[in-house]
Amino acid sequence: MTSNLRQLTKSLIWRFIAFLSLATISYMMTRSMKSAGIVAVSYTGLQIILYYLHEKIWDRVRWGRLKGVAVQFTGLSGAGKSTIAKALAQKMFRQGHDVEVIDGDDYRINLCSDLGFSREDRIENIRRLTFVAHKIAAKGKIAIVAAINPYEASRKFLGTHPGRHMAVFVDVPIEVAIERDTKGLYRKALLPPEDPEHVPQFTGISDPFDAPSSIDVYVNTHEMSLKECVDRVEREIKRRMK
Repeated sequence: MTSNLRQLTKSLIWRFIAFLSLATISYMMTRSMKSAGIVAVSYTGLQIILYYLHEKIWDRVRWGRLKGVAVQFTGLSGAGKSTIAKALAQKMFRQGHDVEVIDGDDYRINLCSDLGFSREDRIENIRRLTFVAHKIAAKGKIAIVAAINPYEASRKFLGTHPGRHMAVFVDVPIEVAIERDTKGLYRKALLPPEDPEHVPQFTGISDPFDAPSSIDVYVNTHEMSLKECVDRVEREIKRRMK
C-alpha cells in the first residue's frame, strides 16, 4: 500500500520534471527566458486545472467501473478454503484488483472472540463476517469469506445483496479431510467425550454440516488441483464484476 504522502511527492516531482522539460523546449525555440517561463507556468497551471476537472467528471461516470463482490466459501475444516482464498487473492492482486480475505479463524481471535461454537454463536459469527464482507464489496473491492459456515440458515445472510454475492462450495470427502488433519482437530473430535483433549461440537463429526442448497461455484479439492479451483472461482468473480 502506498501512503498519501508518497503519492503526492511522486506527483509533484513528475509535474516539476514536466515543467522543466517544457521550459527547456520553449527556451530553445524562443531564446528568451521570460517567454519560456511564461509558457511553462501557463501550461502547467492549465494542465492542473484541466486534470482536476477531468477527474471530477469521471468520478460521476459509472461506465467501465467494476463492481465489488462478496464471495462466501463454505466447506468442512481441511477442505482447502483458506488455501484457495489466499491463492486466489494473490493472483487477483497481481492483476490489479483490491482483494480482502476474511479468514474465519483469524476473525475468531478478534471480532468474534466473545462467541462460542453453539449453533446460535456460529450463525452470529457468520453474520458479523458477512457484514464486513458487504462493507468491503460496497467500495468496489473483492471480499472473500473463508469460513466453515456449516448451516444453511447462516449462509443466507450473505445473499441479502444478490448483485454483490456469490457462494462457493469447497467440497471434500470427510475421510480425506480427516487424513489432511494437520492441526489434529479431527483426531481430538473423534476422541471419547470424557477424554480431556476431546473437542466437542466439531463440524462433520459431532455437529452437522448442511449441504449447500444454492451455490454459484463448486470445487472439489480431492479431484481438482489448486490452480483449477482458483481459476474456476476467478472466472465467476470476474463475470459478476462487470
